[in-house]
Amino acid sequence: MNPINIYLLRHGQTLGPAALNGKTDVSVATPIQYAMRDSVMATYQFQHVLTSPLTRCKALADLLVERDPHLTLSEIDALRELDFGHYDGVAYDSLGDDWPKLEAFWKAPAQNTLPGAEPLDLGFARVATAWQHIVHSMEKDTLIIAHGGTIRFILADVLGVDWRNPRWYSTLSIGNQSVTHIQMTRHQQQVFFQVKSVGVTLP
Repeated sequence: MNPINIYLLRHGQTLGPAALNGKTDVSVATPIQYAMRDSVMATYQFQHVLTSPLTRCKALADLLVERDPHLTLSEIDALRELDFGHYDGVAYDSLGDDWPKLEAFWKAPAQNTLPGAEPLDLGFARVATAWQHIVHSMEKDTLIIAHGGTIRFILADVLGVDWRNPRWYSTLSIGNQSVTHIQMTRHQQQVFFQVKSVGVTLP
C-alpha cells in the first residue's frame, strides 16, 4: 500500500497581546489566514482536512474548503489546545505575582499543573486517543490544523518519547505557520510511521 501523507499544521500567529492561549478562542488576522491558505495549497497535496474547533484553526480550514470544494472537512474537538485554567488567555504582562507559577509550569509541566488547568496527562491521553482513531480510519492524504501542544502530543505518541519530559516542550520548536510531515503505511493490520520533517515554516 502506498504511504498516506499526514501534514500537521500549526495555526498562524494570533491577534492580541502575548498570552498562554489554550481554550481561549483568539483569532488570526485575515490576511495571514489567506496567505497560509495559498501557501498550503501551493505546497502540499491532500484530500481531507481535520481541524481543531477553535477559530484560529477552523477559519483556515473553512478557507481551504471554500477554495477547493472537493476537500472533505472534519472538526475534531479532541484536537483543541490544552486548557491552561486560570491563566488561559491572560496577557503575560498582567500576571504580576503569579508569574512564578507559570515559570514552574514551563520547567516541569507534567508536575506543575496550573490552577484550574487541564493536567498534562489528561491532555496527552485526549489527543493520543483521538490520534489513534484518526490513523486507523484514515484513507487519504490529510492536513490536520491544530496547536503547538497538540502537535507535540502527536509526535510524542508517534516517536514513543516521554511526553512528561520538560525538554520536549522547551526544546522542540513547533512554530506558528509550520508544518510537520508524517507518512503512514499499513501492512497486515499494523501501522508504521515515518517522520519526514518537523516544524518547517510555510514558504
